[in-house]
Amino acid sequence: MSMAGISMPRRQKAGDRPHMTWAHTINTRPRRIGPVSPATTGPANPVPAITDRSVTVYRMRIGLLRCDDIFTDLRPEYGGYQQLFTDLFATADGTIESLESPGSLEFVDVPVYLGTFPSALDDYDAWLITGSARGVYEDEPWIRSLLDLVRDLDAARAPTLGVCFGHQAIAQALGGRVERVDTWGIGNRPAQITRRESWMTPGHDEVGIFYCHHDQVLDLPTGGRVVATADHCPVAALAVGDHMLGVQAHPEFDPHYADVLYRGRYTETYPEAFLDDALSTLDDPLHRIDVAAWMLRFIRGC
Repeated sequence: MSMAGISMPRRQKAGDRPHMTWAHTINTRPRRIGPVSPATTGPANPVPAITDRSVTVYRMRIGLLRCDDIFTDLRPEYGGYQQLFTDLFATADGTIESLESPGSLEFVDVPVYLGTFPSALDDYDAWLITGSARGVYEDEPWIRSLLDLVRDLDAARAPTLGVCFGHQAIAQALGGRVERVDTWGIGNRPAQITRRESWMTPGHDEVGIFYCHHDQVLDLPTGGRVVATADHCPVAALAVGDHMLGVQAHPEFDPHYADVLYRGRYTETYPEAFLDDALSTLDDPLHRIDVAAWMLRFIRGC
């Protein structure tokens, strides 16, 4: 499928979750700004911990909109999505030299796939929608409610990240189209950067990252732009404005995680030929930490 084959969006109808009107003020995102007056801070404007007048530690509460649990065989070693993303972003945070000191990130588990949804948008400074074995087009109450929540986050311009299913949820909720395709996308696959954005530091023309998906974004959401493409997946990453970023791949997967997952799932999901090909990519160049740093810069508005 060529980039030219990506069509413009159609608006998805609302789900069953009642629309919530939230006052959201996170548009003023945390930056390296020096000492901050208490009068200018609050839940939506985190108070930096000041060590001196030039070095700032940013504190962010990220609502982890969890859409599944991780593969059973990986739970003893990796815990769950909350621990996976905490570890990933803590490592990525330490690589962002321009911020001069790492921030304090707190991922708060919100298991939306169990019917638990946030009561207030400003409880969190940013949001991350995880992967799932389900499809965003499925007629499930929690999926309809999640798509409604994505629309609310978009209307409030709340900093939001989507990974795999989460990436697809952003597209589907905002007028794009997601469907199951003929082939599986698994393995460490290179994605080419099609649009260099200010938050893409360190810079790369191509990034290797692990995938595990059977669905893809086929039509862009309203106001969406493609920022990365892969041979098997034309919309490998998309952005909406300066507040929503979706990636089809899984930066939270390290090689060992991917190895166990691919081997554990292949008998029930994809043919052995797909498995062999995916396993052959485990040692290919991997840029998951740099991609996570991009995501972190994006929600910080850096």
